[in-house]
Amino acid sequence: MNLQGINVLVDGYNLEMIQGTGIKTYGLTLVKALISLEANVDLLCSRYTNSDSKNLLLNEALFFDIQKYSSSNLDIKSIISAATHRFYQAKEVQVSDFVIKRDADFIFDYLANSGKIFNVYNCYRVANNLYKYFQLPTRVKIKKKIDIWHVTYPLPIKINDAKKITTIHDLIPLKLPYTTLDDKKWFFNLIKDAIKTSEIILTVSENTKKDILHCFDVNPDKIYVTYQPIIDNSHLVDNHTTEIKLKKYKLKNKKYILFVGTIEPKKNIGRLIDAYSSLDTDMQLVIVGKKGWLWEDEIGKLEALFGKGFTRKIKLLEYVEKTDLIYLYHGAFCFVFPSLYEGFGLPPLEAMSLGCPVITSNVASLPEVCGNAAIYVDPYNSDDIRQGIEKLINNQQIKTQLIEAGKERVKLFSMENYTNKLYDAYTKVI
Repeated sequence: MNLQGINVLVDGYNLEMIQGTGIKTYGLTLVKALISLEANVDLLCSRYTNSDSKNLLLNEALFFDIQKYSSSNLDIKSIISAATHRFYQAKEVQVSDFVIKRDADFIFDYLANSGKIFNVYNCYRVANNLYKYFQLPTRVKIKKKIDIWHVTYPLPIKINDAKKITTIHDLIPLKLPYTTLDDKKWFFNLIKDAIKTSEIILTVSENTKKDILHCFDVNPDKIYVTYQPIIDNSHLVDNHTTEIKLKKYKLKNKKYILFVGTIEPKKNIGRLIDAYSSLDTDMQLVIVGKKGWLWEDEIGKLEALFGKGFTRKIKLLEYVEKTDLIYLYHGAFCFVFPSLYEGFGLPPLEAMSLGCPVITSNVASLPEVCGNAAIYVDPYNSDDIRQGIEKLINNQQIKTQLIEAGKERVKLFSMENYTNKLYDAYTKVI
């Protein structure tokens, strides 16, 4: 079972972000699976490069200098220019260990030795704006035969004569429109076009497949559910090491309740805080996640509920290194994830893999993913969330059962199972 000789180009839309996202994690595991299947994997990025400089090190440093040169909005001149040209020649960018060694992203080590990074500055923003305003696709020419162009998020870009595979993670802007800032019409057309122009659609849960079939006219046989794999890091942790690591955050082992996710309406942190405020417990609530859209509405009530010294009860941690996050999961009394909607929901599985019992929502894909290894609550009812936590606090037997069930549950989402599903899907295209 291999894809030897198949040239696959994967988008760097999320992979090139410095901080992690769920889709970046998906992209990393996708590339890892394709490499294990012996496919030839390359990456298309959109970074700034200084083509006038002959200094290789400077070029590569500028390539990763996204803070200075990237912009979320393009001026009208750039959009008109894109509409006129609609065709871009990607440049091959050299990869060196000196620059790439960051965030332990193994794929760049692979690219330095076997694959290639192709680059078109700002191509993803250009393509999205061109499609948004003119409903036109952007064409990118790669000086290499590309068999499959796999986009980990719907992108209106065509590559050579490659067959396209698109992964659709969720339809949140359509299913919960009040929780996102997305242009809903643009998003709807983007998904519709992705379905039309792709050979197959991959998705991460049966729930998302059901949503796609409900919202769009598409043959069910065109959609393949591969789920998302969980990397088992349980061998890296033990209580002694965890206690040492937690001192960095002034936390004690099994003495805090954990949440991990972006602080935004969809994640429902406001109701989690309401539930926690009525708990009779000395445990802290630790919220790990960057501030997203309307974050103030989600955590702005902290001082009103707990006073100016709320940090003694609630600990807010923004970006946390992957290695530290492992120990935060392992050291938590429990993990609470009352999200209103998830296409997959990786954090609960990450918690389970590290022996942390899970309380999560009874909606969307979460029951499908977590199975019998979680306590389920109504995410729209803060009292129900509170009762779910109390059930765990008051019953050690349930906690033990959930820990054991969680360890078994994550086996279903192994890298091996994911790779097998990915291979089956790819054989339908090649």
